[in-house]
Amino acid sequence: MYQTLYRKYRPNNFEEVVGQDIIIKTIKNAIKNNKLTHAYIFSGPRGTGKTSTAKIIAKTINCLELNDLTPCNKCVNCTQILNKQSIDIIEIDAASNNGVDEIRELRNNVNLVPSTGKYKIYIIDEVHMLTIGAFNALLKTLEEPPAHVIFILATTELHKIPNTILSRCQKFDFKKIGINKIKQKIEEIVKSENIEIEEEAILEVARLSDGGMRDALSILDQVIAYSDSKITVKEVHEINGTIPQYELKELIELINNKDYNKIFEKIDEFDNNGKNFVKLSEEIIAFYRNILLTMNAKEYVNNNISNSEIYESLTKLIKEETIIENIKGFNEIIPDMKKSNNPKLIFETVIIKLLNTKKDVEPIKIENIVKEEPKKKVKQELPKIKLNENIDSELIEKLEKIRINNTLCNFNKKQLLEMKPKIEEIRIMLMNPQYSEIASLVLEGELKAMSEENMIFVYENDRLSKIFNEQILKIEELFNEVFNRKYLLISTNIDNWNKIKEEFNSKKKTYTYMEEPVIKTLEKNDNNNIDKEFSDIIEYN
Repeated sequence: MYQTLYRKYRPNNFEEVVGQDIIIKTIKNAIKNNKLTHAYIFSGPRGTGKTSTAKIIAKTINCLELNDLTPCNKCVNCTQILNKQSIDIIEIDAASNNGVDEIRELRNNVNLVPSTGKYKIYIIDEVHMLTIGAFNALLKTLEEPPAHVIFILATTELHKIPNTILSRCQKFDFKKIGINKIKQKIEEIVKSENIEIEEEAILEVARLSDGGMRDALSILDQVIAYSDSKITVKEVHEINGTIPQYELKELIELINNKDYNKIFEKIDEFDNNGKNFVKLSEEIIAFYRNILLTMNAKEYVNNNISNSEIYESLTKLIKEETIIENIKGFNEIIPDMKKSNNPKLIFETVIIKLLNTKKDVEPIKIENIVKEEPKKKVKQELPKIKLNENIDSELIEKLEKIRINNTLCNFNKKQLLEMKPKIEEIRIMLMNPQYSEIASLVLEGELKAMSEENMIFVYENDRLSKIFNEQILKIEELFNEVFNRKYLLISTNIDNWNKIKEEFNSKKKTYTYMEEPVIKTLEKNDNNNIDKEFSDIIEYN
C-alpha cells in the first residue's frame, strides 16, 4: 500500500525536525544534562512537529545505543517504537478518549514500571478535548508522577487547557514553519522521490501550507496523484481550490476599477471551477498585505517574497486606506463563510459592500464644482429614504398594532431561528437599483419575532422604524422577490419592543388574531377608504 509522504518523511531524530530550532536545542540540552521534567505541553498550529517531537523524545531517552542524542533505530526499544509495538510508549487520542474513566485507567497503570526502556512516556494528543472531570482526574498524577513516567501533552488550542494543568507542565510553543524551510524540505523529498515539478509550483505548495509541514506534504501528495506529468503551478491551484497570483492581481484590479460586471463574471467562473471561497478570501488578504508591505517595506518584500514585481505594479493604483479597509472586510466574513452553506453569496456581498464604500475616487476639479448649500452631516450613515409626508401616521400606528398582535398570536420560535440567518440573502439586492435602498433599510434592523406569515423588525433608531412601516408595500415586494413568498411585515423601535416583549413573556395578555384590510397603497388620497375599513376592526387591547 502507498504510504503518504507526511508519514514516510516524518522526522526520526531531532536533526530532521524542521523550523523549531529553539525548542529542539532546549530539549536536547535537558536530555544531555539529565534535566528532563515530568510533564510537557507542546502547543501550536497543526502540522508543525508537536507529536513527532514527542515520539523522538520517547525514542531518544529509551535508546540503548544512543549516539550524540541521535537514536540508533536498531536496538530493541527503537524498533519497537518505530513499529508501534512498545508498551512503554502510550499514545492517547484525547478526542476519542476524553472521559474520566479513561484517565482513571491511566492513573491506575502509571505506577507500572517500564518493560524494556528507562522511561514510560504518555503522549496525549489534542489534550484540550478532555472533559473538566478528566482534567481533574489527571491533576494529582500530573503533579507527582513516578520517576519513570513522563507526560507530553499536545494541543492546537492552548487557551482551552485549565491553568491548574498548565502550571504543572513545562510549556513549548511550536511556531509556524517558514516558507523557505518548507520549500527546502519539499525540494529534498521530490529529489528523493524522482518527482518532476516546477520550481514555482514548489514555492506555491510551501506558501499554501500556511506554515504546516504536514499540510505541505498533503498538498504535494494530492498534486502528484492529480498530475499526469510534470507538476505545474496551475495544477497546484486546481487541486487546492485557490487561484494563481496573476489571477488574484486581475481580480484586485477589477475591484479597484469597480468593474461590477467583470467581477461577478469572474466570481461565477471561480464557482464553476470549484474554487474554495474561504481560501480565496484568505489569498486576497495575503495579496493585499503584500501590496501594503511593498508600500512601506519594499526591501523586505524584495528579499523575502517571491513575485514582488506583481505587488509593485499595484502600489500606485490603490490607496493604503483602501487596502486596510478591504483586508478588514474580507477578514470579517471568513468565520461566516466557514459556517455557511453558500459562501459564494457572502463573498459577493462583501465585494458589493466594499465597492459601495470605496474612498479612492478621482479628485474633483475646481472648474467642475457647483455651488450648493452645505449638507448636514449625521453621525450614523442611514439608508437614504425620506419620510413619506403623504402617509397618515394614525393608519400606520393601527397597522403596527394589528400586525404585532398577529405575529405574537402565532409566534413560532423555530421559524424565527431558521429565518434569521436567511435575512443576509437580502444583501444581494444591494446591487439592484430598484431595491438597493430598501434592502439597505431592512439590513439595518433586526428580525425579533415571526409567525407563519408575519414578521416583526426592530430598530434602535425610531426614524428608521417609521420609514420601514411607510415603505411596507415595497419591502414586502422585496421579500417576495428574494424568498419567493408573501410575508406581512411590520417594525417598531427598541423601546416599544422591550415593553411588548416583557408583556408577552409575562403572559399577562391574551392575543387574539385580528383581520386586517387589504391595503393596495397607503397614499393620502386613499386614507378615507382605509380609515373606514379600520373602524370595523376590534381595537387593539
